[in-house]
Amino acid sequence: MRARITVIASVVVAVTVSAGAVGFAVVLQSTLLDQATVAAEAQLDRFESLIDVSGPSALDDADGFAQLVGDDGRVLAASDDADEVPALADSEFEGGREATLPEDDDPVFIVSSEVDDGVLVVGVDDEARREAISTTALLLLAALPLLVALVAVTCWVVVGRALRPVDRIRRETEGVSAADLSRRVGVPGTGDEIDALAVTMNRMLERLDNAQSRQRRFVSDASHELRSPIASMRQSSEVMLRYPGRVPVEEFARTTSEESQRMADLVEGLLLLARADEHGLALSTQPTDLDDLVLAEASRLRALVAATSADADADEVVSSSIVIDARGVSAAQAPADARLIARVLRNLGDNALRHARSRVWLSSTVHGAVAVVSVANDGANISDADKSRVWDRFERLDDARSRDQGGSGLGLPIVAEIVSAHGGSAQIVDVEGGGVRFDIRLPLQR
Repeated sequence: MRARITVIASVVVAVTVSAGAVGFAVVLQSTLLDQATVAAEAQLDRFESLIDVSGPSALDDADGFAQLVGDDGRVLAASDDADEVPALADSEFEGGREATLPEDDDPVFIVSSEVDDGVLVVGVDDEARREAISTTALLLLAALPLLVALVAVTCWVVVGRALRPVDRIRRETEGVSAADLSRRVGVPGTGDEIDALAVTMNRMLERLDNAQSRQRRFVSDASHELRSPIASMRQSSEVMLRYPGRVPVEEFARTTSEESQRMADLVEGLLLLARADEHGLALSTQPTDLDDLVLAEASRLRALVAATSADADADEVVSSSIVIDARGVSAAQAPADARLIARVLRNLGDNALRHARSRVWLSSTVHGAVAVVSVANDGANISDADKSRVWDRFERLDDARSRDQGGSGLGLPIVAEIVSAHGGSAQIVDVEGGGVRFDIRLPLQR
């Protein structure tokens, strides 16, 4: 790039300066020629006046270059400067022209005019004009290469200094590897495009570093979560093998079923989040009655509460006294993927049921250009500092760290990804008197 810019700038300057030099030389020559013509014509007028007053013989003692040439081509009279010069009378002289005296090679500029006795030829010294033109041409020819060389050197140095930070950024970027994305390139602080490039590179590296950190944490947490049900099923199997009859078959079957279901749910959630990360969360969007989905989720939660109440040995943190309130459900329709929105409501419903003390509320309505679906519970409030953390993957608050109470830590992140894919937003709002409400806002038009 440095060489290309230097060559291009040099060629442009060379062409431009050459055209300017040629134009200047042409204008200079034309101007000096006009001046010589004016001077010669002034001399011609002076000699014509002299002949009119004193006759042709007045040229003999006159100063300057003048000849009176007869019609037969002989010199009838001449001034001292033209005394020994052959006759110069020629029709080509009428408009003025350059000539060189044959004896001493002195350049003169000659004009002529017809008078009564013949043709009056008058000349003025043309050496100064010729020297001015030749000197100017030599100076321009000498200055052109020097100017092009100066421009080339200047471009080479300036572009090199301008690209030096880019080369440094390139070297520093080459030193960044997947094993260490914490390195950053130096910012020149000049406020120009190079400075903006360095800032952009650092932002890109920061995004990559954050993405890698999230990925590593994601893999670590996923491995931990998958290890728990596998370890539980393995432990139950080893006890069954070593101590036959000690563990009832029904208990072993129930443990295996619960842990395998837990692992299946976890794998399904991981796959969904992986598709969302790759922008591959395909939506089958169609007009969806959100109120029907909310009522279906309320029925599922009531059935879950009833089943927990009937099973006295169930190891669930769900009280049989929890009331599922769906009186706030009203008509709301929006373009959405019904299957994924049902997954959102299920995750929010399970979360609300897990933390509720006595009541869970579900509602749906339309506000302006958005449909709002809400799931609330009367459990403990979430602090402002934790309201953003709950959307992180495998993030569980301190009061929900246990495996039974806290879930896998993927429910709310899945909610956030699905809602975002629909162009909506998810928000956590504190409930007056204690509790938390999750508001899902979906646009009525996509």
